[in-house]
Amino acid sequence: MTTDRMDLPARRALTAAVLAVALLSACGGKTVKPGNSLDEAEAAVARAERARIADYDAASWRAAKENLALARSNNGSKDTEAAARWYAARAKADADVGIARSERARLYALNQALKREISQLQGTPPAATPAAGATP
Repeated sequence: MTTDRMDLPARRALTAAVLAVALLSACGGKTVKPGNSLDEAEAAVARAERARIADYDAASWRAAKENLALARSNNGSKDTEAAARWYAARAKADADVGIARSERARLYALNQALKREISQLQGTPPAATPAAGATP
């Protein structure tokens, strides 16, 4: 039976069935498993460690490690799944913030060094710079 030979009720039923399948498939989106968010957090903390954020932003480093430990301890149980995802997201955010802050500090130090070098090459005294560790 083809659609051009179908009667009106059969067409409506077929259309309703197609719409129902389409709606149900749209609702069945990708669910986030706690393991995925934990993997992302572990990767972010590893990147932060390689970026040596502890040298520039000890508070973010400490928070990232603590939240990652809490995410690991809450992982594996249905009752604590939401907490594991939350702590993993916090660990990832802390690591990302620490990476950004440490990169900013490194670039600021490089900028100051280049300014001093330019001043020396031009034979002019360098401009006053803030104390080490201070941000502009």
